[in-house]
Amino acid sequence: MRLVKRVLLGAAICVAGLATVGAISGQALAQAKPTLKIGYVQSWPSSSVTTKLAADVLESKLHYKVNLVAVSAGPMYQAISTGDLDAMLTAWLPVTHKAYYKKVWPKVLNLGPNLMGTKLGLAVPSYVDINSISDLKGKAGKFDNRIVGVGAGAGINQDTETAIKKYGLSGFHLQKSSTAAMAATLKRAIRDKKPIVVTAWSPLWIWGKFNIKYLKDPKHIYGQAGYVATLVSRQLPKKAPEAYQFLRRFQIKLSALNDMEAKANSTSEKQAVSEWVKNHPKIVNSWVAGINAGS
Repeated sequence: MRLVKRVLLGAAICVAGLATVGAISGQALAQAKPTLKIGYVQSWPSSSVTTKLAADVLESKLHYKVNLVAVSAGPMYQAISTGDLDAMLTAWLPVTHKAYYKKVWPKVLNLGPNLMGTKLGLAVPSYVDINSISDLKGKAGKFDNRIVGVGAGAGINQDTETAIKKYGLSGFHLQKSSTAAMAATLKRAIRDKKPIVVTAWSPLWIWGKFNIKYLKDPKHIYGQAGYVATLVSRQLPKKAPEAYQFLRRFQIKLSALNDMEAKANSTSEKQAVSEWVKNHPKIVNSWVAGINAGS
């Protein structure tokens, strides 16, 4: 009986020792590898959640230290082209960020889509009796003379300025704010059953929260369905080859991102990402399989 207890005690000590060694090894690997700088737009839920998901996997599975850098869209593209940032997962192409991408594409590496099926446009509550952007003409007063937009530098704001001109929406002006402020304004208007028009895109959690609809865009100002691409600096393949391999594979479904955004809106982005990673081991493993985390 004493022999059995000694064996069990020895096994327990061994397991505890291995766990300690594993933790120390993970810390050593993180210290040995370069720190990665990944840019994102903090006020854009899709950018923030997607970027934090990728960072979670880079840190937990591939043992990199990741610094997330909150920045607006234009400077983010420029920083990738100069190598001041290593990566961004927020390139809305082929239309929304066309102007930004055109300036830097020879100086960056485009790893392809990480999210398919994006859409942008103007939206109104379902009770508003118009169905097209052209229907807004002559009705500025009904909508408080404004289209509620998001933060400065967002591609959808530029598209909206163009839409105001192309559709002849005299009397309308773009009210720039933030995603959170836009959603709060939308919520108040719906509560009071007032007409409102906002800039909107998919994926975004407001589609699951409010009964709203896109306005048809016959002039195609906002383009057709698109995608979000991952861009990295030209130095990254040599600087961090395992991270580069992972980012080439990283892709998430629109439905998954919608779920995380909804969860993050009621809890936190950190919790939403952590729970998703825990609940989807097969997908996470497919991103890192065969990549040598210890090299």
